[in-house]
Amino acid sequence: MAKTVGLRTEILITLTLLLGAALLLGGFMMLRLTERSLLEERVGQLDSLSLILAQSIALQVTEEGLHQNKDFMSQLPENLNCAGWWVYDHELDLLDSWVRSEGETSSTSAARRQQVKFTGEYQRIIDFQPVLNIFAASNSAVRFIVPLQSNKRFSGVLELHYSLNDIRSKLLKSQQIIILYVLLYGAVLILAGYYLLQRNIIKPAQNLLKATEEVSRGNLEVRLPSVGPTEFLHLSLAYNRMVEALQSSHGKTEQHIASLEETNRELQQARAELIRSEKMASVGQLAAGLAHELGNPLAALIGYLEFLKQKIESHSDKDIIERSLVETHRIDFLVRELLDFSRPSESSQQESVDLVMALNSSVQLLKNQGALPDIEIINDLPDTLPSISIDPNKLQQVLINLLLNATQACDKKGIITLSAGDDDTFVWVGIRDNGFGIAAANLNKIFEPFFTTKRPGEGTGLGLSICQRIVEEAGGDIKVESHRGDGSLFKLVFPGLPLKSSRL
Repeated sequence: MAKTVGLRTEILITLTLLLGAALLLGGFMMLRLTERSLLEERVGQLDSLSLILAQSIALQVTEEGLHQNKDFMSQLPENLNCAGWWVYDHELDLLDSWVRSEGETSSTSAARRQQVKFTGEYQRIIDFQPVLNIFAASNSAVRFIVPLQSNKRFSGVLELHYSLNDIRSKLLKSQQIIILYVLLYGAVLILAGYYLLQRNIIKPAQNLLKATEEVSRGNLEVRLPSVGPTEFLHLSLAYNRMVEALQSSHGKTEQHIASLEETNRELQQARAELIRSEKMASVGQLAAGLAHELGNPLAALIGYLEFLKQKIESHSDKDIIERSLVETHRIDFLVRELLDFSRPSESSQQESVDLVMALNSSVQLLKNQGALPDIEIINDLPDTLPSISIDPNKLQQVLINLLLNATQACDKKGIITLSAGDDDTFVWVGIRDNGFGIAAANLNKIFEPFFTTKRPGEGTGLGLSICQRIVEEAGGDIKVESHRGDGSLFKLVFPGLPLKSSRL
């Protein structure tokens, strides 16, 4: 399971725990040493004092009792915190006692006094719990049970109780001061450590993370600053070298892709040219065969039909001969068109031609021949355009072919719109019809030889192919835009004189 805690929070928590534990441990060790030192010092003082008091009281104890009263014991200094004392005779019977306050302390057991009597050694009982033990009793004391000897004979027992609560109070105050010191000093250390970690670790790590995210989004311009500790400095330099290598590799990859795309376009163009050349070669072979096999018989047939037409006077027979001549001329036209398409292009005389004048002339020619019946011509042509370089006869052949195609694509009351324009580098004319349009699947096929959507007998499928070849020989291009049901737009684009480049 992934962690949801950030690096900053994790370092801050770890730093707080480590410094807090270290400071608390040091403070409590110091408190413990102070506690031991104070306790040993106080107990040592009371030990010596108790022995001196035992020697003094031993001289006052007789069989009749204690000669001097308890005022002697009450003269002990206040700072010794004597809580009470008891004097016993040699039979361990209580001779006298004094207690500072009721319930504060009580004498030890008789067994301990018997032990002191028989061993002759004093006992010291320390009742002091460490301050760090929060469950310890609050009252602390030290007890001395000292044997009394007079003339080297056991004469009784002196029991002294001293309170150690003042030491405990001082240690508790010291404990509070240590805790406060740990909190304040720990806060300063944590803030200073956090600042250093933020500057030297967290910020460089965040910069590296942001830079890596930018690289993942494709931005190879991000660089890390070469600052900070040695490790992060080396990391920044390594990252920058890596990004520079990626950037260089990316550039080379893009160049390679662009080169492959260009090569692919050239291959496709070469393939299209090869297919076209093969088709033209096939058409040429077919046309040559037809011209050889059909040319002479067809010419003789046409001559015989013309001769019969002149000799026969019957109207019905003459009509049959005329129909035969029409169909024979159609065969002759097909043979000639095949020959024109397959024959290598002969060098023609290039002239400076005005596209607007050429298009208007072609329209007028078709009107005079009655080839544009019930067709509305919308003329959006400018008065003049920059001239282009082309054979005017071939240009007229292209324009007439496109106008006839537009007429055939329209209904009986169709509309043909003529437009033209120019830019600094090219000149164009457009012929738009409102006919039934061209299916999207056929747009890439309309310039192929023998492809036609007309009914059988209405076209050979060579017209647009011939138009494309003529336009390309003049350095231009022919474009088509069409949507089914919305008509078609054929656009001829030529380089304007004297510029040689072209674009659409």
